[in-house]
Formats: sequence, C-alpha cells, structure tokens
Amino acid sequence: MYIPFDELPATARAWVYQTNRPLTETEESYALELGQQFTNQWAAHGNALRASVKVFHRHFLVVAVDEQFNAASGCSIDSSVAFVRELEQKFTSAGSPISFFDRTQIAFWQNDDIQLLPMNQAKKRVKEENISPDTITFNNSVTTLGAFENQWKIPVKDSWLTRYLPQSASV
Repeated sequence: MYIPFDELPATARAWVYQTNRPLTETEESYALELGQQFTNQWAAHGNALRASVKVFHRHFLVVAVDEQFNAASGCSIDSSVAFVRELEQKFTSAGSPISFFDRTQIAFWQNDDIQLLPMNQAKKRVKEENISPDTITFNNSVTTLGAFENQWKIPVKDSWLTRYLPQSASV
C-alpha cells in the first residue's frame, strides 16, 4: 500500500536507482504516478507492503518499504526491479535512451546540479585534483532511509573515491 515517502520510518529498506540522464518533468511525474500504482498493489506472499517511491534531483529514483510492517521477499524485490525496468522501457526513446541500472556513471553535486562522469574519468579527475575532496558525491549503496538521509550525499573524501585522492588531500 502506498504511503507518502516522508511517512516511512528511518528503518525502511531503500533501493536507490540512478539514471544516466535527467528525467524530464513529464517522466518524473509519470514515474511517481506509476510508483504509486505499483506500491498500492505491491505485496510479499500476499501481504501488502507499506511502500513509497520518490525522485530526487531528477536523477535518483528511490523505492522504499517499511519492513516493520511486512518484510519484502525475494519475489517482491524482483517485482520492484521489474517496475523500474518498465519505467526504463517507457522512458527510452530513439534519441534519448535511459538506464536506471548503469553503475559505471558516478554522480557529483556541482554548481547546484548533478554532473555525471564515467567511472574511469571520475577516478582520473579526482587524481588530478579537478574534483576536490569536499565535492559531494552520492552513495547509492545505502540500504535504509535513515542511511539515505545521513549517508547518501557525502564528500568524495568519505567515499570509495578517497583512494584516488592525492595523499596530501586525503589526510
């Protein structure tokens, strides 16, 4: 059953899907509409799941479920992935394909906007100090809404990219 995103507890399980291009306003609205429809019927072994979907910065789709109410099962998680794949198919056009599953793009918050870089280019820019240790990046591996709130947006120096910082910058 759909509930507003902000009403989910910090313990709610979360999945963060990053797009390879920004969603348009129309796509974002449609994703939220379809997300509400999906979460209204989402269930695990016949038991309704309290869940929500929200888009952040036009690049991040977050699916969350309150597992204190009912736990998600393997099959229900598979159905949420199928929902995201369905969005991919609906939003991909000939000139503007979209992926929610491309893990080779690293997102940074720069100039009040999301900047995406291929992983090898991101590593290179960090090494060359073109991306500072304090530049915000996104930890899409968070697994709860509490972690999403507190550990999703982090400085490069606190991310896996820290190993590419020049020694003087990472200390």
